[in-house]
Amino acid sequence: MLLELSIRNFVIIEQGILQFDPALNIITGETGSGKSLVIDALSAISGGRFSKDDIRAGASKSVIEALFSIEGQEELALILEEYGIMPEEDGSLLIAREVNLQGKSTCRINGQIVTLTMLKRISQHLIDIVGQNEHQLLFNPAKHIAFLDSFMGSEVAPLKAALASAVKSITTAEERLAVLCGNTAERERKLDLLKFQIDEIEQAKLKPNEETDLKSRRLLLVNAEKLYKSVSQAYQSLYKGDNKAQAATDILNECLHGIQELLTIDSQTERFRSALESALLQLEDIQGDLRHYRDNIEFNDSETDRIEERLDQISKLKRKYGQSIEEITHYFEQIKDEFETLKNSEEIASALEKELEQLKSAYGKTALALSQKRKKSAAILEKLIEKELQDLNMSGSRFLIQITDNLRSISPNGTDKAEFLLSSNPGEPERPLSKIASGGEMSRVMLAIKNAFSKIEKAPSIVFDEVDSGVGGHTANMVGMKIKAISQSAQILCITHLPQIACLADSHIYLEKAVEQDKTYTQIRLLDTEDRILELARMMGGSSQDQSTLRLAKELLRKGAIETTA
Repeated sequence: MLLELSIRNFVIIEQGILQFDPALNIITGETGSGKSLVIDALSAISGGRFSKDDIRAGASKSVIEALFSIEGQEELALILEEYGIMPEEDGSLLIAREVNLQGKSTCRINGQIVTLTMLKRISQHLIDIVGQNEHQLLFNPAKHIAFLDSFMGSEVAPLKAALASAVKSITTAEERLAVLCGNTAERERKLDLLKFQIDEIEQAKLKPNEETDLKSRRLLLVNAEKLYKSVSQAYQSLYKGDNKAQAATDILNECLHGIQELLTIDSQTERFRSALESALLQLEDIQGDLRHYRDNIEFNDSETDRIEERLDQISKLKRKYGQSIEEITHYFEQIKDEFETLKNSEEIASALEKELEQLKSAYGKTALALSQKRKKSAAILEKLIEKELQDLNMSGSRFLIQITDNLRSISPNGTDKAEFLLSSNPGEPERPLSKIASGGEMSRVMLAIKNAFSKIEKAPSIVFDEVDSGVGGHTANMVGMKIKAISQSAQILCITHLPQIACLADSHIYLEKAVEQDKTYTQIRLLDTEDRILELARMMGGSSQDQSTLRLAKELLRKGAIETTA
């Protein structure tokens, strides 16, 4: 239930606070006084449009806050718990929206920032705004099935969930079948291409790390002459020498003998002798290995050519199928699977067709079960709405929910199409609601549907934005009583121009426009009994000085009070 609405710097409302009664709250005022701004503010609180264009001229930001009591709303409590939002100890919930001149908008619930998606989901359980948009939904037959399903409530949820799952499975199967059973020529071209790629990679017989090993081998072969020359020169210098110079080992031996002769003179030369001896031993150890390495250096131009050809082959495969031998191998496994699937597509397609047939059969059974439930619920809803219409001075009118089957349709909503039809007068055929010419009839149909739904609506607060449009006289009385009846099970906020409805208010809020120092303001007042009499007189076309109109207004308020307590 909505307890209070606070509006600051919103269009022409500088500051206003509206407090609401749990039952019927009536909002009136002259045309242009700002009544529609209250609806716009409530729409913003429900996740509707709210932008910097709504900021009052001269202000830096606009703020709208709404305080709700959510005691007893278990479903809403679960959603709040899911979002980590805690109601206050007294069961209250404060929703605040703010927008500044830079266009930055924020939304908070009990101080916690939330997204618009979160706000919209929560507000569905708080407030329902019935205005011109609802009328447009009634004119659109595509939306009628949603109205019917809403009336059915939780009864329809499991069936629609099953249909949604079935549609997803059917769509997936159809897409796979379309790929398998596509253009025959394209399929053959694809098979040829895959076969060529498989053969090309398979014939290459690639090995892990092959490219690295080949590059290392090529490096040795290309530099064989340099290796041989350098190793031979080292061997000659170390062990053979020439006519110009002694071998390094001979020189070391001479040095070793010379040092040994010094040991008798100075024992400290022992470390030099030891080092020279160790060096000679190491050179003797590697002499055989060095000679063997030199003698086995290969000079093989033909192998170099073969390596170059192989590396070139690998490079071409990398350009086509991957950046490495590992990637090429992975791609090879993929196309083998694709080739086998495509090659066996006829068998797979046949199995898919059987699967698809089973899926559609299961879908059809679920859709039929849903359709049967809808037809039973439609018959109940028709009677409820017809009774409501009779109460709204449309005696003899007939309301029909026409459900037709489109068996070719595969939709999460099932195979049904629903359309609301109305016969306003006895003897006239039922016609689509979009053919209703009278705005008064349309308003009453909307009100009848809303009252029929009032027992199952999630939102405990309903806003009627001039749903009394086009009605007057005795019908206006009946519309007022119907709105009053709905207020017994849900809080109602109703904007009206009809005194017959305004007199039934449990709380009467008045908006008036004032101009001060070339600035326009909307002032909001809660009317007491005397002020209500004056406002009813104004709504009847009189003035505060017209005694006869004032008497009528007083009598109307008295009768309204009697009706309210009856």
